[in-house]
Amino acid sequence: MSLPRDFLTQLEQYSELSNREKVVLLEIFSNGKSRVQVTQLLNISESNLSNCLTGIYKKFSISGSGPVKETRLREYLQKRYSQQKPSDRSTADFTEDDIDALVQEIREQVKPNIKEKCGKMRVLDMDQPIELTGERGIYTNVNILEKTTKRRRVKIGQLLQKLDREDFDHFGLHEASEERMSGLQAVQHHKKLMVLGKPGAGKTTFLKYLAMHCIEGQFLTNRVPVFIILKE
Repeated sequence: MSLPRDFLTQLEQYSELSNREKVVLLEIFSNGKSRVQVTQLLNISESNLSNCLTGIYKKFSISGSGPVKETRLREYLQKRYSQQKPSDRSTADFTEDDIDALVQEIREQVKPNIKEKCGKMRVLDMDQPIELTGERGIYTNVNILEKTTKRRRVKIGQLLQKLDREDFDHFGLHEASEERMSGLQAVQHHKKLMVLGKPGAGKTTFLKYLAMHCIEGQFLTNRVPVFIILKE
């Protein structure tokens, strides 16, 4: 029995394999090729193939000797696959209540991670971090410009009309204003956001606040917050 390629590549042990071991695993257990066919396909010797298989067996904790290992690994993979196979229930059979229940279950699972990453902030040289939300929270509501000032387009005639000696350094731009909206309102209003700002302006703090506000059930309770730090 051949196993789906997607299933094999999603196994945690798959990531531990070398590139050649990954190819061997897929060719034998997904594409159904024999050992001879694999040696010809990869242009390697039988001993090299045996070494690859030994590495695969080790990563999957398969014991035994000779052909027994391959049989045991195949049985192990088939068992894992049968446990993960979706039921005959189609996607259309799922109700909104099912989806809501699944969302709430996932929210509970990610809650500890969100609180650990976003629940506290270290301010300046304070020895201990302080809470971002709650009664002792330090978060301050922010207002956001829907359009960035640097992307305004003003015609030369408009600039010259407002240009005088006192206003020379700013070319009349200090009078330009864009409508502001609260940060939470912006997230509710727009499906996609790119938050821009100078270092220290509070971009990260705002995103952490959104994640905490969501996971604490005060904002977008039908969503699952995921906080990803790019440098990680």
